[in-house]
Amino acid sequence: MPAEPNRRPGTSLGTGVDERSTDRIRLTVPAAAAAVRIARAGAAGLATRAGFSYQEVEQLQLAVGEAAGVLAGREAARGRLELVFDVGPDALRVDLHLLPGAGRPGEDGDAPPGLPALAAAVFDSALDAWRVADDGRRLVLVKHHADADEDDD
Repeated sequence: MPAEPNRRPGTSLGTGVDERSTDRIRLTVPAAAAAVRIARAGAAGLATRAGFSYQEVEQLQLAVGEAAGVLAGREAARGRLELVFDVGPDALRVDLHLLPGAGRPGEDGDAPPGLPALAAAVFDSALDAWRVADDGRRLVLVKHHADADEDDD
């Protein structure tokens, strides 16, 4: 089979995949600090398969780990954390949501406190866009592929 023009090796999720489409992957994990590794691994694996550079994968992995840690808390929380990964041709969007019934440590189910300054700094440096929603129970992260002519600093 001849190589497809304008295609980098290793960027396709499979032969015949329409790169203009968006794939959606949903992952539900316990809302516990130990599950942060699973969220990070999922983000890294999907970003790598989607053709992100090493630096972009590391940035996304860092941001997803921080977001999952903020939502899950430092100790085991009740309930579940849902991650929805939307893989598009030029970006990866990760929607992390603390599902109803998942209380945060020490809060008895109240809305989470404000986003820690460190988390906001990580998101600002590693992502192209991010937002807090649902009274702090949801974080939406967006990472775009870098332009081809930009240098990986």
